[in-house]
Amino acid sequence: MKILFKLITISLLAVIGYLIYTTHSKMIALTGAIGLFAGIFYMQSFIFVLNDKIKSYKRQVEKIDISDSENSSKVEVLEQKIVVLEKALKNALENNNN
Repeated sequence: MKILFKLITISLLAVIGYLIYTTHSKMIALTGAIGLFAGIFYMQSFIFVLNDKIKSYKRQVEKIDISDSENSSKVEVLEQKIVVLEKALKNALENNNN
């Protein structure tokens, strides 16, 4: 993404340079330079917003993963408790029958 951005900037500067060379007009150069920098600043703000959205999405996915792992560990603990209770119940029933 950064390489593409640099290539676009270089090509726009080349176009501005070509226009200055062919027309010898300072107004075209000024307009082109202002347009170039306005585009750069606009794209930077757009990129910052996208980066913030990506970071918040990553945090949300991490929270979901953590809660899923917590839930699975809770389920495993409960299953182990059930096994222990079943064994205790069987032992108690065997002791009552004897």
